[in-house]
Amino acid sequence: MDLIELIYISTVAAPLCDEELELLRRQCAAANQLQGISGMLLYDRHHFMQVIEGDKQKVEQLFERIKKDHRHNDISALICNPIEKRNFRRWAMGLIDLDKNESYRKVRKNRPHRRLPLSYKLLKSFRNHEFEIEDHIEKSFGN
Repeated sequence: MDLIELIYISTVAAPLCDEELELLRRQCAAANQLQGISGMLLYDRHHFMQVIEGDKQKVEQLFERIKKDHRHNDISALICNPIEKRNFRRWAMGLIDLDKNESYRKVRKNRPHRRLPLSYKLLKSFRNHEFEIEDHIEKSFGN
């Protein structure tokens, strides 16, 4: 099996309430598990950023479906690389709501001029698979 990771960002069409976000997570986790796909979704009411891992063909098929989803637009694939092993193998669909994450909110409060919640630095940290969100925030925004 040729494993790949695909990372994309998109703009949220309309903010999702907690129930809608949880429903999205559950539905996607169930579908991903059947397809052998793993990954992590970051959400902040304005953007999605997601890492998808799995068989190349299945990830590409999933991304085609994702691009047709009405819940977001301006979808851009940032990275699509072969990988030796999964980095999010424990999650068929991990989810971090950045608006509810205390560390992230603290950074936003202390550095309001940094209005790019899914910044390049966060993506870089995410790409390096340092997937504990507190680490992302510290490395992305500093103190």
